[in-house]
Amino acid sequence: MDSARRDKLLENDLAGSTLQLVDRIRPHARTILAALGIVFVSLAAWTLISSQLEAAKARSWETCLAAMDRGNAQRLEDTIRQHPDTTAAGWAQLILADAALAQGSNLLFADRPKGIALLDEAGARYRQVLSSRPAALLAERAVFGLAKANEARGDLEEARRGYEVVVADHPGGASAGLARDRVAALSREATRQWYDWFAAQKPPAPPPADGAAVTPDTKPVDAATTDAAEPAPPAAGG
Repeated sequence: MDSARRDKLLENDLAGSTLQLVDRIRPHARTILAALGIVFVSLAAWTLISSQLEAAKARSWETCLAAMDRGNAQRLEDTIRQHPDTTAAGWAQLILADAALAQGSNLLFADRPKGIALLDEAGARYRQVLSSRPAALLAERAVFGLAKANEARGDLEEARRGYEVVVADHPGGASAGLARDRVAALSREATRQWYDWFAAQKPPAPPPADGAAVTPDTKPVDAATTDAAEPAPPAAGG
């Protein structure tokens, strides 16, 4: 059989098979077309949703960065409220948590109840960040910040566990060295004694709410009076 005849037979076989396939498909043509239509509509919808998600992500960062640039806490709150479950919202929450931690730690020396309240707020914000299972850097910052808030409140065991998580989960992170130092410090009895001493002190009373003048010889009603020697605070970072 020459090649021309063989090619002709193959073409006839292919044509016959194609016609058979068409005959089999014809009764289901509408169903197939409908399914294809659904696929195309789904692809179009997915493309639209993806573009909207990207646009929303961009807007969330614009809001967050603008708030950071202006130091505007309310704008950071707006980012969290308007763009929940985004990375930008997580960073906005972290920034507010860091601010509450810093302010609360300072107030422990002047207005302890308000300082504790701010530390509690910081802790709640750090936990909110962690609840969204953030990426590595944001997670590291949140765990480290929560450990610092717990330490400032005097929850030393909880703080030590948090620092240990930073060391274990983020060994190459920027906070790992500091966390390692705090684990060592909180393992020392002298550090624990200092925190016990500090917890027993009564810081000066806050200024009177009515604006009454305070003279140099005015003694706050809850000022600390003790004859005991003041323990030295733990060394910075250690």
